[in-house]
Amino acid sequence: MPSLTNAGFDELFDGTTKSVFGLETLPVYNPVSEASTLESYLAGEPCPRAGVTTPYMQEVKDQTSRGIRRYRVHVVHGPLTDYLRYEMEWGYAFTSRAGEEILILDTAEHGRPEGLLDEDFWFFDETHVVRMDYRDDGEFLGKELLVEPDLEHYRAQRDLAVGQAVPFREYWSAHPQYHRD
Repeated sequence: MPSLTNAGFDELFDGTTKSVFGLETLPVYNPVSEASTLESYLAGEPCPRAGVTTPYMQEVKDQTSRGIRRYRVHVVHGPLTDYLRYEMEWGYAFTSRAGEEILILDTAEHGRPEGLLDEDFWFFDETHVVRMDYRDDGEFLGKELLVEPDLEHYRAQRDLAVGQAVPFREYWSAHPQYHRD
């Protein structure tokens, strides 16, 4: 499979006309590159995103204002890791306010849907699939644009996850034990 450059990945986000869906299945992402930010979170420091619109958040706002659906499901298994708590409190809390639909599927609470694979991917306009590759510890290795993806497979994976997941805000409100404060 050909690896996809950051520019090529950005072009897929920029060129979408209907929807962008992501499926995340790992309990931690990019532990090396995000280590200092995670340490700040765990040390109780204030969130650097508070009051800031990041480029990603602006992109989400722009697309959702044009009617493009931006959504993702993160499959987790509670209790949440420190990393997942950080990702939710310092990431999802802000991107969801920008208009991204974040859904959480906690397999400890609802079980794992039969047939759902541990496969991280982005699905653009239901026609382009980018598979995300990570080391076993969650460090990012690269992304691959699938040349002839099985679109039915990726629709089924999306639908399985979305069908069992709950909105992030609902999940977060129901789990105050995970909040830092």
